[in-house]
Amino acid sequence: MSKREPPAARRRRLSVDDRRDELLRVGMELFSTRAYDEIWVEEIADRAGVSRGLLYHYFPTKRDFYVAVNRAAAAEVGELTAPARSLPLAEQLRAGIDAYLRYAEARPHGFLTAYRGALAGDAEVRATVEEGRQRQSARILEALESDREPTALLRLAIYGWTAMAQAVTADWLRRRAPRREVVRDLLADALMGTIRAAAQAKAEELSQQ
Repeated sequence: MSKREPPAARRRRLSVDDRRDELLRVGMELFSTRAYDEIWVEEIADRAGVSRGLLYHYFPTKRDFYVAVNRAAAAEVGELTAPARSLPLAEQLRAGIDAYLRYAEARPHGFLTAYRGALAGDAEVRATVEEGRQRQSARILEALESDREPTALLRLAIYGWTAMAQAVTADWLRRRAPRREVVRDLLADALMGTIRAAAQAKAEELSQQ
C-alpha cells in the first residue's frame, strides 16, 4: 500500500492571486456541504496542499477565510447570471434563470456555499447573502419597470421569488432531478405568475380606495 503523499509534496507554485483563488475554491467545496464548526483549519490546508501557516498568511483566521469564501461564492453567482438586455422581457427573464441554473449545475459548490450562507450564524455572511438576493431582485425589477419606480408590493413579491428560486435550486442540486430545462420552466412560470399576482393585488387595492 502506498503512503499518502504529504501536503508539502503536492504543492504547486502559483501566483498570489491564483493561490488565493484555489484556497477559496477549496473552501467552497468544504463549506457547501458541511457546517462551519465541522471543518478544521488543518483539513482546509491539507485539501489545498499547503501548510497551515501559508493559509493563515492569506486569511488571518478561520472566520476570515469563511467570510471570504462566502463573498467569492456570492460574487461568482452574480457575475455569471447577469441579464441579457437585448432580449424581449420574457426571454430575458427565462435566459437569466437558465444561466442561474447552468451556473449552479456547473459549480454546485459555489452555489451551495452561497445558499448555506443564508442559514449561517455569522451576521457578516448573512449580510453577503442578503446583498446577493437584493441584487438579483433589483435586476428583475429593472427589467420589468426600468422607466418607473416599482411598487412596494412588486418588490416584496420578487424578493420572495428569489428566495424560493434559491431553495428550489439547492434541492434540485442534491437530487439531480428533474432535468434542468424542467426546473427552468417551473421557475420562469412561477416568476411570471408572481408578477401577475402582484399586479392584480395592486389593482384590487386601488379599486378599493
